[in-house]
Amino acid sequence: MLKKTLLFLFLLINFIFLSQELKFEIPFFQTEDTIISHFAYSVSYNTKHRQANWVAYQLTKSELVKVVERKDKFIADPLIPNTDNEKDYKNSGFDRGHLAPAGDMLFSSIAMKESFYFSNMSPQNPSFNRGIWKKLEEKVRTWAENFDSLYIVTGPILHDSLCEIGFNGLKVPHHYYKVIVDMKKKQGIAFLIPNESTKLELTNFILSIFQLEQIIGINFFPSLSSEEVELVEKQYCFTCWEKK
Repeated sequence: MLKKTLLFLFLLINFIFLSQELKFEIPFFQTEDTIISHFAYSVSYNTKHRQANWVAYQLTKSELVKVVERKDKFIADPLIPNTDNEKDYKNSGFDRGHLAPAGDMLFSSIAMKESFYFSNMSPQNPSFNRGIWKKLEEKVRTWAENFDSLYIVTGPILHDSLCEIGFNGLKVPHHYYKVIVDMKKKQGIAFLIPNESTKLELTNFILSIFQLEQIIGINFFPSLSSEEVELVEKQYCFTCWEKK
């Protein structure tokens, strides 16, 4: 009972903190949403589908300096009840796919540990997770190296008709998205990629942030001014991202 009371108080304080000092990268959310701010990233957790609606974080050039080794230790999120999905993944044929990748968390042992919380996992086709999704994660790290600081939001597209694995209603998304913004250069770009094997290049899955918002109904970066929305959300230029 005491443990549940302490958890409730932490979640309440966490929510108040987010409301008062909202991080730039956090999308607009309803008061009933479960939003947790970890050390390395924030997560909107969907208790119905047993995975994140999205994770959001800032990735800086300095955080790309490797301090710790990757440790593949998947554990329940201590701040979100009932997030141990290990039995659901077992023998399912799906990877425990990172939303905030471990490769972005090598700057801290705390960040590395958090990256393996099950709240940061989503069922991914192995060829997708180890193929084009990995390529996108590597591309984002290259951009962070080139542009110093990026804001990133990643998530699955969730709905009730998705198939499930395990016995606890863990949904398998058909698509995943990643949104990247560089506020120094006032540029943004989004990717929407099917959860399947593909030989297509990343450029085949690009769209504007505004287009993605219309598809999935999430308002990314709500603190942007109307002028910034025109530059960052309604336009994209892949070749601009490829230049230092």
